[in-house]
Amino acid sequence: MSYHILHLLSSNLRVRIEHDQLRIVDDAKAVERSVPLADVAVIVAASQNISLTAAAIRRMAELNVLLLVCDEKFRPCALTVPYYNATSTSLLRSQISWTQPWKAQMWSQVIASKIKNQAANLDHNRRARLLLEEIAKRCLENPTEEGESPRPSLDKLTPAARKGLHSSGASASESRAARLYWRFLLPRLASWLRTEERSRLPGTREGVNGMLDYGYAIVRTAVLRSLAAHGFIAAIGIAHLPKAGGHALADDLVEPLRPWIDRELREFLRGGPRPMTEWMREVVQVLQTEVAMGRNKIRMLNAIDLYIQSFANAALAGTPLPLRFPMLPSP
Repeated sequence: MSYHILHLLSSNLRVRIEHDQLRIVDDAKAVERSVPLADVAVIVAASQNISLTAAAIRRMAELNVLLLVCDEKFRPCALTVPYYNATSTSLLRSQISWTQPWKAQMWSQVIASKIKNQAANLDHNRRARLLLEEIAKRCLENPTEEGESPRPSLDKLTPAARKGLHSSGASASESRAARLYWRFLLPRLASWLRTEERSRLPGTREGVNGMLDYGYAIVRTAVLRSLAAHGFIAAIGIAHLPKAGGHALADDLVEPLRPWIDRELREFLRGGPRPMTEWMREVVQVLQTEVAMGRNKIRMLNAIDLYIQSFANAALAGTPLPLRFPMLPSP
């Protein structure tokens, strides 16, 4: 199974394919390197002067290698994924016929595991950690609530709907846990990076929030890779609303993996401010982290594959089977 993450950061790189070997030429240094494409899982193109041949991109798609392209400020801006090519239509048929109760129960598992992983990151605040663990427990105990709309937009909620956020449903639990989690974690990260950030603001592309967004894009890419390998259509999700060019299912299933990035950034910044370019090199290592899955320890990339496989099993069975989540060790 491919497992390397290839980061293209240098300027003036030319990339071509030759006998399933990526030939990478650095014109500035007059150096050429060769990488077996079959060993690569993800390629991150983070330089503005990279040339890739169409043949190289085509072969990446055939071998299920995902290409993540960044802009001039190292922000992910494009992603190439293999075109849907399933050998069996069983999973496709199950995906387009998912019922709302099934999706709600699966979403409850996803969110409860996300909150448990968030709790593991609050080892410096026992009270907050225990509160998150209780929220996760109640979320699993109340997997469905009639009329609950997944992932509501807070600015569009009526006062009556806002009261519903005090429920134990998945969306309410996620929202309540997020407020508590970031209240105690983000100021800590911001103080180490020496910024004035006090809340989680996706899309700001600066400071701690920008580093988190970049890390989340990396694990989301790994989830997309596994979804494509198993034959899912990523545009059809269980909670996120589908949108043009979107990957709702990847947005759904990446949720329990986000706290892994939070922990990676916590360790990265603990010694003081460090630049974004260094974070870009560091964060991809989370996909090589050893994760306990049952009695074994495997790389995160392989753990994500097992996680997506368990979701595929539940989809084919048509019942909310337990999912296999990569879980952070509890303090």
